[in-house]
Amino acid sequence: MRLALLALRYLLALFFAGAAANKWKQGYITSDHLKGVFLQRIEEIDPESFGAWFIENIGIPHYVPLAWLVCWGETLIALGLLFGCMTRGAAAGAMAMMFAFAAGGYYDASLIVLALMFLPFVVVPTGRWHGLDKRLHARYQKSIFFG
Repeated sequence: MRLALLALRYLLALFFAGAAANKWKQGYITSDHLKGVFLQRIEEIDPESFGAWFIENIGIPHYVPLAWLVCWGETLIALGLLFGCMTRGAAAGAMAMMFAFAAGGYYDASLIVLALMFLPFVVVPTGRWHGLDKRLHARYQKSIFFG
């Protein structure tokens, strides 16, 4: 069981690392690439949907801070899962990001399944099994971050 959970954690870390690398390579933070993604997506979805409202009222006007959140969020989630550092927080962040993508016009049933794949890492202390959380928890036993 432990080996399977650790393998899944590392696979999901690689998934997020690849997604983050793609965003950095495309210059999400230094260009208006995300705005273009939003403009393309809004033409593909139902104009009466919440996703369309979100893209029009939140995504397009605030694409710069959202690009920063996505790039850095995916990067930090990947590092947290890979190194077992603040693993529960990284997994919770990944779940939140998947649900945010679904709510923001990128709904696909696979996003819900992907988000739920992070749930075991919120509940089970895999970072203490293999990762920096084990050392950090020993040093900061009262901290909720290294559980």
